[in-house]
Amino acid sequence: MQRNIFVFFSLLIFIVFPVIGQAASFGDRVNTMSKIEQIRISTADEKVRIVLDASKPVSYKTFVLSNPNRVAIDIKGAWLSPDIIKETLVDSSCVGKVRVRQFDADTVRVVIETNVSQNGYEIFSLPANANTSIYRIVFDFGDEQKNLPAVVEESPSTLVVPTVAIPNAMPGIRGKTIVIDPGHGGSDSGAVGTKGIMEKDITLAISKQLQGLLTDAGAKVIMTRTSDVDVARPSAEAVEELQARVDVANRARADLFLSIHMDSFSSSDAKGTSTYYYAKGTPASQRLANLVRSGIIEQLGTEDRGTKTCNFYVVKHTTMPAALAEVAFVSNPGEGQLLTSTDGTKKAAQGIYNGIRRYFQ
Repeated sequence: MQRNIFVFFSLLIFIVFPVIGQAASFGDRVNTMSKIEQIRISTADEKVRIVLDASKPVSYKTFVLSNPNRVAIDIKGAWLSPDIIKETLVDSSCVGKVRVRQFDADTVRVVIETNVSQNGYEIFSLPANANTSIYRIVFDFGDEQKNLPAVVEESPSTLVVPTVAIPNAMPGIRGKTIVIDPGHGGSDSGAVGTKGIMEKDITLAISKQLQGLLTDAGAKVIMTRTSDVDVARPSAEAVEELQARVDVANRARADLFLSIHMDSFSSSDAKGTSTYYYAKGTPASQRLANLVRSGIIEQLGTEDRGTKTCNFYVVKHTTMPAALAEVAFVSNPGEGQLLTSTDGTKKAAQGIYNGIRRYFQ
């Protein structure tokens, strides 16, 4: 019996300690490496921007592959966050799939399927600044990039000094163009809740509060409406009205579009907060929807109904990261009362603002 116990513990030590050693070794190794924390993809006017966020400066090299045509980048001294989406299909004529993976122990590889010519894309780096410790590698596809050196095999670069500074890729709200869409308005009241509460009035009140918060933070805020009006024209057809809201964002080439709504249901027991993004949209839209939802819930204390995919017109046809928020239920007596109070309006706006601020970090 004693001999069996001795054998068991010997085997246990033989198996467990190497595993512990490997885990410690990995932890020590990644402490000196840069973590690739996020990959963000946005599209506008048949152009695609891909941004990689890194926790530390890294060296990288770019090269091209054929059959099919691809642009690749190897990021040395880096490890990939397990939370990153490994493959994304981009809805664009110039970029197909974007893949990212841990190529070897200290290299992260990103491969982008593209049909643009060598002068049709640009790759550059942005350093961390006073507001963030995040470093960035930026890929722009779709423009003829003149006066730039050719991207050749094994061409080295370092993620320290930017070759081009594009405000859109910088962190923080300041300088961003944000379109806020207060749902409904004018001839369309939206949902009507307890005591005649109208959705269009609540969405406008929250949007105005949010406009102030974003403006104070340095954003350029564009509202699809600032009063109780139809955006397209009085009593416009639904598609025309929705397209008018989309046009506001697309013409402004906004960095972000958010449509604010209230939920409603036949049962007054229904309650909570949910957000939506287009089912075939980018990971950036999903991330925006997630952050806005969590921001609202933190402020209002509402029930979490989750982030969901949708086919809503305004988030489907906008060309930038876009989400739609159902802040709470006007058909629920408690939430309806909260949403029409000054405190509730301010908290809802603050929650949405917090989500947007986190999105741009």
